Amino acid sequence: MKLVKIKEDLYLNSDFIESVEADSEESVIITMTSGEVFSPNIPIKKVLDAISGSEEHLVSSKVSTEINVEKIKEYQQLLKDGKKQINKLKKVVEQIENFEF
Repeated sequence: MKLVKIKEDLYLNSDFIESVEADSEESVIITMTSGEVFSPNIPIKKVLDAISGSEEHLVSSKVSTEINVEKIKEYQQLLKDGKKQINKLKKVVEQIENFEF
């Protein structure tokens, strides 16, 4: 995985970039293999530099790993919270099923 910094708030895995098109002088359209499209307001040269490995844009594998670990922790917490909600709903359904009219 080669995570590159396109903008301060946009990091992409360059292995999954399908195409890069100039939208205007200061804007590009980046299409990912998944079909997702990004339109950052930066010159195409900066995007191409990032993808081709300009040192300014490369994210170290340690930082990339830290970002991935942080995302995994977030997803694990969401899953844990979701399971708690499901268990609460199961109890409510059970109470409704056992309720006598």
